[in-house]
Amino acid sequence: MLAHQTGRIIRFSSFEVDLQTGELRRSGIRIRLQEQPFQVLVMLLERPGELVTREQLQHKLWSSDTFVDFDHSLNAAIKRLREALGESAETPVFVETLARRGYRFIAPVDGLSVPRRVALSAAGTHKSLSYWSAGIFASAVVLAFLAWAPWRHSSRPTEVIERSLTANSSENSVSSAAVSPDGKYFAYGDNTGIYLKLVRTGETHPVPLPPNFSAAVDDWFPDGSHLLVSRLEQPGTTSLWSISIFGGSPRKLAENASGGSLSPDGTHIAFRRGEPSYESWWRDEEWVMRSDGADQVKVAAFKAGSVVGMPTWSLDGKRIAYVRLYWAFNARAASVEVNEWQNATTETLFPDSRLGPALHWLPDGRLLYTLESPQNRDDPSLWVVPLQPSAKISSPPKRLVGRHGWISNITASADGKVVTFLRGNWMPSVYLGTLAADARHLLAHRRLTLDENENVPFAWTPDSKAVLFSSDRNGTREIFKQTIDQPLPESVVSSAEQLSLPRLTPDGLEILYVSTPKSAGP
Repeated sequence: MLAHQTGRIIRFSSFEVDLQTGELRRSGIRIRLQEQPFQVLVMLLERPGELVTREQLQHKLWSSDTFVDFDHSLNAAIKRLREALGESAETPVFVETLARRGYRFIAPVDGLSVPRRVALSAAGTHKSLSYWSAGIFASAVVLAFLAWAPWRHSSRPTEVIERSLTANSSENSVSSAAVSPDGKYFAYGDNTGIYLKLVRTGETHPVPLPPNFSAAVDDWFPDGSHLLVSRLEQPGTTSLWSISIFGGSPRKLAENASGGSLSPDGTHIAFRRGEPSYESWWRDEEWVMRSDGADQVKVAAFKAGSVVGMPTWSLDGKRIAYVRLYWAFNARAASVEVNEWQNATTETLFPDSRLGPALHWLPDGRLLYTLESPQNRDDPSLWVVPLQPSAKISSPPKRLVGRHGWISNITASADGKVVTFLRGNWMPSVYLGTLAADARHLLAHRRLTLDENENVPFAWTPDSKAVLFSSDRNGTREIFKQTIDQPLPESVVSSAEQLSLPRLTPDGLEILYVSTPKSAGP
């Protein structure tokens, strides 16, 4: 059946759209906007982060018996809308153009209350599934964006210029990205596909993909016309592929592989194998193969209690570097390892328990890495350390960028002058979804927890009518229960300590959970 959510007001940034009166306001002041641009805005707001095609806009704005220069009229409506929002097509903040296809609304939408159709399963038709989006769409629950920085060599301190390149909503966040070798384009992936964006103008084009081909962008091949991507074959199983940005059939390079990185000369690929562990960025082993998938060699074996992050190459292609993390409940240790993969030798470059999984080796020998704040793991900073040709540290590291939000997917152009990375905020939410008959695909999903706190689900009640989850909404992590047809949860267990991992007994009468003091182990 279909469930309808209705309302009158939609808010984004400092704007407010009143659907009843047909008015657009900014900071409470009415902005004059003609009917057609207003209808375009409403259509885009009804599907934030999703493509709205030109054909769909045509059917909405003009009846089939209307004779009009559709392309000219739609372009004029979009232009008036941009003027009202105070943006341009070259640097969009709200409305992004997808060349020859249509438009999408890329800014976060607050208090979305327009009519929406959410598919709910009929009794006995499909299984229901609750999940937090980080487990399904990588970083889909975080507000992720890209930044770039030209590096300038001089005796003065390194100058960093940072700006945002994307503004996807938290419902459709950027999950992977890489800058092209010439620094002019970056490819990024979200829930709707893979796209190419021109860094200078923001013009965006979709990358043609076969049906049901869901993949994350890992790197560019040096020719600038192919991408290395990790494809999700089925839950927990990924493979490496080469795809052309112009379309055509993708080519599989390796099974059970992810997180690939091309050597500077394009002859080899470093990648990882193993089940996702601890967090989605980490795996068990590092491997190297030829760029056509041949001669696969394990260069960093699995070590009990540890996982490895994304690999990166030295300029000469003789070494790869990665972060190795040793972890246990409420404790961690980490170090950067440098591996001479042809000689099967590994050395520790430096240890630091605050290290994140992302690294990138710049062509001038400097290594980019991230450090987490001791007070807040979700508040890291980007650092750079100069290395000698022998991969030894030549001078002390420097902090380049620091701002709230985790950093991942660091990539750079071939000359090292343009650097891109993902930045996002860790804000998991509970969603409800409807599984297809094959139990491998979601037919529809909707958000259950509507607040902006960390909500992590762990269990269903025996009658499948409510979800148990932990939340920090009251300052400490407590356990809550929320029925699937209610907007707010009820508190189940509260404490001054951190509570997590709730499990119900089969009869549903008792809860087993973990209690962790803020300053100690469980």
